[in-house]
Amino acid sequence: MGNMKYDDLEVIKIAVNPLYPRLAIYLYFIDGLLIDTGPRLRSLKLKRMFRSWDIQQVAITHHHEDHMGMVPWLATHKSLPIYCHESMIPWIEEKQYSPRYLRFLKRVTKDITVYPFPEIIKTPNYEFYPIETPGHTKDHVCFYEPHQKWLFTGDLYVSAYPKVALKSESIPSYIASLEKLSTLDIDTVFCAHEGIVVYGKERILEKLDYLRKTTSAIIQLHNEGYRDSEIVQKIFPGKVRLELITLGSFSRKNFVRSCYRE
Repeated sequence: MGNMKYDDLEVIKIAVNPLYPRLAIYLYFIDGLLIDTGPRLRSLKLKRMFRSWDIQQVAITHHHEDHMGMVPWLATHKSLPIYCHESMIPWIEEKQYSPRYLRFLKRVTKDITVYPFPEIIKTPNYEFYPIETPGHTKDHVCFYEPHQKWLFTGDLYVSAYPKVALKSESIPSYIASLEKLSTLDIDTVFCAHEGIVVYGKERILEKLDYLRKTTSAIIQLHNEGYRDSEIVQKIFPGKVRLELITLGSFSRKNFVRSCYRE
């Protein structure tokens, strides 16, 4: 686990899985607000950090475990509001975050109360505006601090040139979300997996342009009758590390299909 400071932010970089340290997640804490919680798999290290911080509020970008896995612990050990997209609320309150065998054995008994985002998440010195940005997930939300020109992007940015996608991801929704963000005055992007990205507006526009052009090329090939595997070889001919380490959960074929199925 690595800790760093950026202006008033405390930043944690921690491997999602200790067996594969190259895949890390960044958590951001500022002025009493914790953005995302990290995975339950890393609870021993995260608990020590969370106990040392005066956390007053928690904001979750989306429902994936590496972003909200520590919500149950925080709800149990800290008296604070936890905010998320409204569609996540029944999922959390029904304990769908917990493995089925633990629910069956009734090992998860703590009732968790979470809240939909207010229009503005206010801290003593900052204002964070939640912005719905589906694409990676339907419940994905970014947070914009207009005075500092900061944008906390969860998993929406990650890379300007993605080549793989989850089956559930939507490239058209990514494009619509990036178009929405492109209207903002952004200096710095705070990404959950890439870390701190300077020239944030330029990087958002760069990814938007790439996705538009790549989608157009894929749709043209699809309409010409090319099979998905053939499109993959034309558009993304090289092997992609993330596709290999996730055993195909993230894949080039998923990316291709998402571009034309909607």
